[in-house]
Amino acid sequence: MTKNQKAAIFNSIYLIIFFSIAALSMQVFSILVFSLGVIFVVELFSKFFIKFLKMPKKFAILISILVIFISLIFLLVFLIPTVIGEVSNFINFLNGMFEKQEWRELFPEKFDDIEKNVTEFLITLRPKIISFINDALIQMPNLGGKIGSFIFYLVLITIYGSFYFDSFKLKAGNLFPKSIRNTSISFLKDLYVNLKSFVISTLFAALFVGIGAFIIMNILGVKYSLLMSFWAALTNFIPIVGVIFEFIPLILVGISSGLTKMLILLLIMIILHTSAFIFFLYVMKGSARINPVAVIISILIFGYIFGFVGPIIAVPIGISIKVFWKHFISPTFERS
Repeated sequence: MTKNQKAAIFNSIYLIIFFSIAALSMQVFSILVFSLGVIFVVELFSKFFIKFLKMPKKFAILISILVIFISLIFLLVFLIPTVIGEVSNFINFLNGMFEKQEWRELFPEKFDDIEKNVTEFLITLRPKIISFINDALIQMPNLGGKIGSFIFYLVLITIYGSFYFDSFKLKAGNLFPKSIRNTSISFLKDLYVNLKSFVISTLFAALFVGIGAFIIMNILGVKYSLLMSFWAALTNFIPIVGVIFEFIPLILVGISSGLTKMLILLLIMIILHTSAFIFFLYVMKGSARINPVAVIISILIFGYIFGFVGPIIAVPIGISIKVFWKHFISPTFERS
């Protein structure tokens, strides 16, 4: 058995152990996944503070953690309650819009067939949208306790993980026999760089789209700007598929503002997404990228396996598989 094959077996065992946590407790698995993502962000901020503000490393990590969790407190205390408050008004708006069928006014008489098809589609869509929102609202009280423990352990792991992450990276090689240590470390380094690039690019793309949507909707005077921009940022954590879910409520809200405003809003949102995608490609330059078809299939499969967390971690799992293939499977296939 070659070194590559031995390293593949050891790394497979560790990856299986990690993902098997989901079978034991999805909440624990979610905490670990999101904590790792936050640690990546803390590391990025701390490097910025060290490089440009000449801060000592531990102080830079501490400031980075404070910045992130103050932002989290702002999100939980001010933003999310306001967004939830807008949801009930949004449901009333949707019911009123569907009752009046306001979209009919957008189509001239010569486009009756198109208007008929759009009407049939939206009428079919209505119960699904209302049901999705109502189910989310019903689950809110049940999630209260879970969210509390989730945030507590997220904060705890992020704090300790951020301060000891460098130490862990240095000692990670001890998880492997000496004969395959260098091969395994090479894989882990590549995996770390790829996952970190994906998390950072996705986070900033989501913030860019969300903040941009909020600004443009307020300028245009489109209703529910906070709710829609929050939704835009949230769905951007799900590549490709999330954009579709983002645009459906945006179009419905845009219809009530008139054809001109709706088209301007959609045009600017397309520009925002294009800019975010260019930024994403820039950050991911030289990193493992997943084929769009593979992304959609991954979201479908891992969404079914892992539930709510699945679509968010589908691409990172795909990246892990691709890096694993590059280091262990491909060399075996290419060996004469």
